[in-house]
Amino acid sequence: MGIDELYPPDRLIAAQRATAAAGLDALLLTPGSDLRYLTGYDAHAGERLTCLVLPAEGEPTLIVPRLERPAAEASPAPATGVRIVDHVDGTDPYPLVVAALDGPVAAVGLADRMWAEQVLGLRAALPDAAQRLAGEVLRELRIRKSPAEVAALAEAGAAIDEVHLRMGEWLRPGRTEAEVATDIAAAIRAAGHVTVDFVIVAAGPNGASPHHGTSDRPIGVGEPVVVDIGGTMASGYRSDCTRTYLAGGSAPADFLDYYAVLCEAQRAAVAAVRPGITG
Repeated sequence: MGIDELYPPDRLIAAQRATAAAGLDALLLTPGSDLRYLTGYDAHAGERLTCLVLPAEGEPTLIVPRLERPAAEASPAPATGVRIVDHVDGTDPYPLVVAALDGPVAAVGLADRMWAEQVLGLRAALPDAAQRLAGEVLRELRIRKSPAEVAALAEAGAAIDEVHLRMGEWLRPGRTEAEVATDIAAAIRAAGHVTVDFVIVAAGPNGASPHHGTSDRPIGVGEPVVVDIGGTMASGYRSDCTRTYLAGGSAPADFLDYYAVLCEAQRAAVAAVRPGITG
């Protein structure tokens, strides 16, 4: 699976058609998953403006800080057909957005998680343009995965499964959550991820907090431990897998009762899933 297969030029064309169909003149996408989905460029999110200007008709333009131009050129973005334009520190980048639009616009779609200072900067540069969310356009495209995307997701899933298979090496009573998390983070990278996105090791009462993180609390004998881990592969696609373990001993009886209910619900969900069924 080549990186070009994951970020084909026709994805931009499909996004332009969807933009026009939604009644928007352009999408303006700053660093985030939407920008990477369309161009393959994993852009640094910083105070300097990086913005993909994707008009409903016309040439897509990727505006980047000059110091980040080499990274943009080394990404899959040029192969998708985008033109790269840079700006130097101390200059106003927003006129470059206006120039890339090449004409008046009535409505634009902004990246759903764009920084407020950039939203306001674009509002000042395009005072007559209504601002909507780009997610209205891109959501329907992104939920339909290509064969290359399915393969990339499977690769990420297999990589995080490798880490979970080794949990018995690290999850021992007496070790702290933080110590176990250090071992897990190293294994996530060793399994093929380029970044570690999160490692949650939540033992005993900490397991009741879905986004606990880690602590210096030692893991007790017979304590249930929730391990929620994930990372990003070189493809840009990510893993995320949560499992519950027992750290030696026997689990409390009431916990086993609750766990049985959860397992039954999971089996019911798996049995129900098939094409055409809604969430």
